[in-house]
Amino acid sequence: MNNKMTRCILLLISLFFLSSTASAVDFSFTDTEGEAHKLSQYKGKWVLVNFWATWCPPCRKEIPDLSDFHLEHDDAVVIGVNYEPGLKDERLKKFIALYLVTYPVTRVNDEIIKVLGEPRGLPTSILIDPQGNIARRISGMVDERRLNKIIEQYKSKMAQGK
Repeated sequence: MNNKMTRCILLLISLFFLSSTASAVDFSFTDTEGEAHKLSQYKGKWVLVNFWATWCPPCRKEIPDLSDFHLEHDDAVVIGVNYEPGLKDERLKKFIALYLVTYPVTRVNDEIIKVLGEPRGLPTSILIDPQGNIARRISGMVDERRLNKIIEQYKSKMAQGK
């Protein structure tokens, strides 16, 4: 191999590694209790960002599974993103209490949309790996069993270097 080809290959390898490390996502949000969060504070954990609305039956149906997933996994956290700009704070807090939501909930904001994009429908969940990279976008309902399966498949894929 000549020097020019070697440099080209090294450049491509460098770009690959830079792009994979630079793709970590981050955003800030304040939950309904007034506590400030930053996605990067959960680095080292799986994060499921779940876009939902109070009027959405599948969204309401998945809340118990998401709450269980959040409570039962030390290596994972769920963040609920309410997608109803006109909903009053008091009504949102009552809903969260009524449905026994155990994970932090925030309202959708421009920063979250800029980083994760607009959901195409509700519910939509985005699974972020422990390094802060988007691992999977999930349209529709998700339950704890499916989440565990997706995480195991992703881990297996990463272990194989794919």
